[in-house]
Amino acid sequence: MNMYIHTATIQKVAFAQTAAKTSNPTYSTRIASLDCLIQGKTLQTTNSYGKETLVNVFKLYCDYNSTTLTIDESDRVVFGSKTFEITGIKSGGGHTHHLEINLLEVK
Repeated sequence: MNMYIHTATIQKVAFAQTAAKTSNPTYSTRIASLDCLIQGKTLQTTNSYGKETLVNVFKLYCDYNSTTLTIDESDRVVFGSKTFEITGIKSGGGHTHHLEINLLEVK
């Protein structure tokens, strides 16, 4: 039974210099169609500018292979209409079984 019931896009970031000499991030596709499982993991409290906010932290599970090993923490994940930043990547379930990628939704 395949537990990967979702399909997401992995985007890599590059920085383009503007005429005003500032850098703006631009994104291009690293992996166009990644079979995965995305689950809500926990609610986490963040403190930003003296204001506490609850954010939902997600976890993405995918196969451990030569394609997914190119994913790094500067990438982002697009799933449907939601975009997530990657906050951590680890090998789960044994050394080469699958990857577990922590995600935080970008608002």
